[in-house]
Amino acid sequence: MVDQNKIILMTKMARYENKHKKQDEKVAEYFIEDYIYINNFKTRLGITFITLCFIGYGAVKIVMEGMIFPTSTWHFIDVYIKPYFYPWLIGIVLYTILSSIVYGREHRKSTKRLGEYKDLAKALRKHEKGYSNNEGATDEIKDEI
Repeated sequence: MVDQNKIILMTKMARYENKHKKQDEKVAEYFIEDYIYINNFKTRLGITFITLCFIGYGAVKIVMEGMIFPTSTWHFIDVYIKPYFYPWLIGIVLYTILSSIVYGREHRKSTKRLGEYKDLAKALRKHEKGYSNNEGATDEIKDEI
């Protein structure tokens, strides 16, 4: 005889295992603060790399248009770095806020899905335990001592 409740529970668990389980387990390994911090660091590193590419492109452009040799460190900063500092700072702040929101939401969803999966596993064990207690022949004679 087929137990429909067991099949439903197992189907839900299998669907979750195929779609989300590996990723959710990786995410749930971290506390939410650590997960957000790691991903914010990656975001900031990416923005800094992109800004450095723009600085390099701007330096090549300045050299091609007319050679400007800085006479001091401050002159170098004014010519080559200062035009990119404020856009970099604004990008860092905006994308850090955006990254915190996105990865915080992702962590909460993953943790919630993993919790629901564990609840399904508990329900399946409970169902199997209850089902195994009810098994047996109806005409079975119990030994009474």
